[in-house]
Amino acid sequence: MSTAQILYEQFKVLPEPLKKELKALINSEEDIVEISLPALYESIRQVKLLKQCKLKTTSAREFLAEMKENL
Repeated sequence: MSTAQILYEQFKVLPEPLKKELKALINSEEDIVEISLPALYESIRQVKLLKQCKLKTTSAREFLAEMKENL
C-alpha cells in the first residue's frame, strides 16, 4: 500500500467536520509553508547529536538573545 493510499484510508474514517477542515486547509494557498531540505536534514542531525549528548546546548536566555539578533 502506498503512502497516498494510507493517507486516504485515514482520511475516510475522519468525522465529516474534520474532513471539511482538512480539505479547506489543503486547498488554501495562503498558508503554504516552504521547507528547505538541507536545513531540515541539518536540524535532524543536530537532534540526533543532542540525544547522544554530543552537542552543547544553550540556555533559554542565550537562545532568545540569538533570536533577537536574527530579527
